[in-house]
Amino acid sequence: MQIIDELTVLPRRGDGQEASIQLLAGDLAAIPPTHAVDALVVSAFPDSYTPNPGTLFSSLFERGLDMRAIARRKEEDERVRLGCWLSQALSPELVSRFNFRRIICFEPLYPAFVAHAGSERANIEDRVGFVFRCLNNFIIPDRNGERRFDIGSVAMPLLATGNQQVALEDLLPRLLDAAIFWLEQGLPIRQLKIVAFSGEKATAAAALFAASRRRYQQRIGSGRATAGPAPTGEPLPLQRLAEQLVAACGQNLREELLGAADDDEKELLQRLFARIDRRPAAAPGPDASTAAAVVDDDAGGYDFFISYAHRQEHEVAEFVRALQQSAPSARVFYDRDSIPVGGQWLRIISDAVNRTRHFIAILSPDYTASPVCWDEFQCAKLKEYNTRQSVIRTLRLYSERDLPPIIGIYSYIDCAEGDLDRLRQSATQVGSLARDDDSTAP
Repeated sequence: MQIIDELTVLPRRGDGQEASIQLLAGDLAAIPPTHAVDALVVSAFPDSYTPNPGTLFSSLFERGLDMRAIARRKEEDERVRLGCWLSQALSPELVSRFNFRRIICFEPLYPAFVAHAGSERANIEDRVGFVFRCLNNFIIPDRNGERRFDIGSVAMPLLATGNQQVALEDLLPRLLDAAIFWLEQGLPIRQLKIVAFSGEKATAAAALFAASRRRYQQRIGSGRATAGPAPTGEPLPLQRLAEQLVAACGQNLREELLGAADDDEKELLQRLFARIDRRPAAAPGPDASTAAAVVDDDAGGYDFFISYAHRQEHEVAEFVRALQQSAPSARVFYDRDSIPVGGQWLRIISDAVNRTRHFIAILSPDYTASPVCWDEFQCAKLKEYNTRQSVIRTLRLYSERDLPPIIGIYSYIDCAEGDLDRLRQSATQVGSLARDDDSTAP
C-alpha cells in the first residue's frame, strides 16, 4: 500500500491528540503489517456477502476470509437503526494474515434503515458520508474512558463507489467532511485510512482529497473558528467568524482547565463556569443572521438540551412548559427547527450540546430511528467522554424492546406509554438539576 496524501486534524475537544486521515492506493485484502488497523469498514447490499469477481469480498475470499461466514457471527447488529453491523473479533490466525481485527459492514440500502431514515437510493451518497454514525456507535468510550470495543484505527475503501455506483465526487468530499468534523470533536480515532484500489480511482481521489485538505488547512490557518464540515457556499461573514472564534477559544480554555485540574478542583471550576454562563449575553447586532444569533446564544450556555423525535413534538412541548415552570431561570435548547439546514447544522448542534450542562434524551422507537437524534446523542456522548462529566439523562416516553447499548446503559425516568402526567412530574425532577446548580454556585 502506498500513501498518496495525508491530512492531520487538530482536535477542538478531547485529549488534544492529533488524528491522521490518509489516502492510499492498494488492496485492503492485503494490508501489510506497517498499515495494520483495528477495524476494516466495508459496504454491501442488504444481506449480500457473495464474493463476486472484482470486489473486495472476492479478494478477501481468495485469501481465506469469507464474508458470508463473518456475517453469521455478528457482535452487534444495528442495521435497522444505523444501517451497519460489527463483526466478532477475528481469530488470531486471520488477524495475522489480514492485519485488521474486526469488520464494520455498512449496508445503507437495508430496507428497515431506509424506511426509518427516510432516505432514498438517489441520496445514498449523503448516507454514506454519515458512516461515522456507525463508527461513533462502536467507538465512543464512556465518560470513564472505558471502550466497549478497542477500535482506534480504521481502514475503508471508497465506500459504495463500486457495484453500488455512487459517484466518487459525491462520496469523497462528504466522507472527508464528516471525518474532519468528528475528529475535531474528539472522536478517539487516531488514524483513518481511505484506500483506492484502481489506479484510475486513485488519481481522481487524489485531486478531491487535496482540495479538501487545502480547504481545511485554510480554515485552521485563519483560526480554529469552525467545528464542522467546510461550507460549500460563500465565506462566513467576518462578524460570525469572530463570534465562532471567541466561542471556540472559550470552550477550549474550559476543557484545558478541566483536564489539568484535580478532582476537588473540578467541582470549583464547574461552579465558576455556571456563574459565567448565567451572565446576560450581549444582544446580537441588527445585521446578525439567524445562524449567527444561534451561535451567539450558544456561547452563553444552556442548562438543558432537549433531544427528541419530531413525532413527539406535542408531548415534548408539554414537558418543556412544565420544566420552565419548575425552573423559570433555566435556559432550555429544544427548538432545533430554527437552525438553518445545511453544512453548518451539525456544527451548531454540537456547539449547543457542548455548552449544555444537562442533555435530556426523550426516548421512543422514533428517537432511535432518527438520524438527527443519533447525531445529538453522539455529540452528548462525546462530551461526556471528553470532559469525564455526567451530562446525559434519559426519559422513556414510549417503550422499545431493545434499546441500543450506547443508549440503554443509562437509567431512565419512566413516562411510558406517553403518560403526560408522569412527564410533567418528571419535569420537576429534571428542573431540580438546575436548582442544584444554582445552589452550588459560589
